[in-house]
Amino acid sequence: MHLLSLLLVSCTGAPPGAETPAPDRSAVDEPLGPAPLHSSGPPVPPGSPGPAPGGPPPFHLQPDLQLVGERAEHPHNVLIVSLDTVRADRLGVYGGRAETPTLSALAARGGRFSQAISNFPETCLSHQAMLTGVLPEVHGNVPAVGGSRYRGPNLAEIAAAEGYATAAFIGGVTLTDRACGFGRGFGHFDDRFPVDPADMRRPAADVTAAAARWLADRQGPWLAFVHYFDAHFPYTPQPPWDTRYDPDYDGDIDGTDAALRPYRDGGRVPSPRDLAHVLALYDGELSQLDGMLAPLLAAVDDDTIVVVTSDHGESFEHGYYFNHRAGLWDPVLRVPLIVAGPGVAPGVVVDSPVQLIDVAPTVLELAGLPRDARMQGRSQAPALRGDGAENGESPPAFSITDPWMPDPQWAARTSTHKVIVRTDGVLGYDLRRDPGEEHPLSEPPASLLRLRADYDAQVASLAAWQAPAPGPRPLGIEEQERLEALGYLAPAGTAPRPGAASGEGGADGNGQRRGPPTPPKR
Repeated sequence: MHLLSLLLVSCTGAPPGAETPAPDRSAVDEPLGPAPLHSSGPPVPPGSPGPAPGGPPPFHLQPDLQLVGERAEHPHNVLIVSLDTVRADRLGVYGGRAETPTLSALAARGGRFSQAISNFPETCLSHQAMLTGVLPEVHGNVPAVGGSRYRGPNLAEIAAAEGYATAAFIGGVTLTDRACGFGRGFGHFDDRFPVDPADMRRPAADVTAAAARWLADRQGPWLAFVHYFDAHFPYTPQPPWDTRYDPDYDGDIDGTDAALRPYRDGGRVPSPRDLAHVLALYDGELSQLDGMLAPLLAAVDDDTIVVVTSDHGESFEHGYYFNHRAGLWDPVLRVPLIVAGPGVAPGVVVDSPVQLIDVAPTVLELAGLPRDARMQGRSQAPALRGDGAENGESPPAFSITDPWMPDPQWAARTSTHKVIVRTDGVLGYDLRRDPGEEHPLSEPPASLLRLRADYDAQVASLAAWQAPAPGPRPLGIEEQERLEALGYLAPAGTAPRPGAASGEGGADGNGQRRGPPTPPKR
């Protein structure tokens, strides 16, 4: 069956051999709203949305390429799927409650990383780090100015320079080109959204259908990035997933913004029963999203490197509820990372810690493409081949919260220990005895604290490849309304709510973000 037909049949639910119903053209064939403000990289194919009035964000730079390594004679196609706001421990493929047969099947024919760590617990900078292989702090305050300061190439730019067709399909407003400058290197960049400002995400079926149309026309090598926002707050799975994991709940809490905002802003603590119900709704979203992935993953051929991961997780613990940006505990940082395709041993499990900055160099090696010499991540291709490297020593994973806010946090994590450095103190954990990070050590591991100098040196080493930072960019009315509806900004003309989001985290009454409470030492 033709790729496009297969995907549309799967999305509409028509059985094989049945007459395929006409798709909803308003969702599949027509633009979903205003065209993206900019598409960088090679020329946009005819019929694709072009630049809107006002020009591109300020950092669509011609990248400085410093490629090392040779291109393979027959490079492989690449599909990267990012499941926004998905923590690993809730997924069935990682031993969690949420049923994930699609991801489990992918892991069985490929490799799974058990300790994949996000470098930054928010959408924009985490994805910038994922595709460039450099630490988030190198990119600068991307959300404030609409683009990365880093002049080195991202994965899409390298692939495009090597003759690949490149495309991205964006499911959440915080990864649009306008908000994040994420269009660099993508010849086709689809970040169109419904006109209604309250619509913060495109449904997974719409994102998949858009990707299917593009994939159906590919002849040569291609790289596609597909972003799903369905697991992100608010937690509103569709039937039957809304009652799948908590059918007997009869309380007043649901997963909507109106119900959870008092808790998300830091003012109220949910009861154990209500918290369990919200977790059940989140798990329902994960299972629903797993089913949405099936037609996309089934349609790509065996010559495709497939990567499924997430930018960050979500917190339901540590006094920090239904959010992710202002904490560095594992529920926010530990994400799924599953890789399948040529060069990956079926069923391999990599237990050594890895970081999202490892994704780009790993994909490039597996695809047979050169990498950029400045990438700070390490290729995990040897571990995925199952040659014994999957359980060897690896560098610690580094994570930060927003360093441009008044209470930044920094963390270093190995397979056994972790430290979180905050403005109000240092937390250390023995992850072997305390995997839930509930009992801080009386003496944090000094060896991990000493790594801060190494981290700072890595950031400083790329300072020469940063463009000068412009001033903050103004937000358009529609963008302002969307971010307000998502809870990322206080409504215009009002004082920020206590704990309200400034970007993606809470803020105090002066508009400054504050983090979750520090757990007591025991």
